[in-house]
Amino acid sequence: MRFRMVLAICLVIVFGVCAFAEPEAPTKNDAKALVKQAVAFAKENGRDKFFSEVRSPNGRFHYKEGTKKGLYIFVYDEKGVVLAHGVRLELTGKNRWNDKDPDGKYWIRDWTDLVHKSGSGWIQYKEFNPADNHRIMDKLSFVELVDGMVIGCGIYAK
Repeated sequence: MRFRMVLAICLVIVFGVCAFAEPEAPTKNDAKALVKQAVAFAKENGRDKFFSEVRSPNGRFHYKEGTKKGLYIFVYDEKGVVLAHGVRLELTGKNRWNDKDPDGKYWIRDWTDLVHKSGSGWIQYKEFNPADNHRIMDKLSFVELVDGMVIGCGIYAK
């Protein structure tokens, strides 16, 4: 009887702590997989449909729940112009070639150089996180060059 009571108390404590635990953050693999899905969709459906899907808040390239919560796709041209953005629609058409992060890094230029050399890869920079009160955080993004578009997705460091 005593053993059962101790076991029951332990289970209540364990499940109670788990209920309040912070959900897992998206991983590098999650971000890269979303870019690969976006690339395939863009190739199959064309730019207009792809851009529309990226911009749609309920589109296939937005995760609002689960372990991938907060992931979205962004699309730039090779000169730093925003073609589509999953969260910041107001950036569409804006040239960000000369934008620097707080450390003075020209991250758009850096990822453009990267995709021209390798086709795809990871880039780290600082950016504000729209899901965390626009706090400046380290961001790691996977980017891939497809038909003149730099398609990317990033994760924020905790």
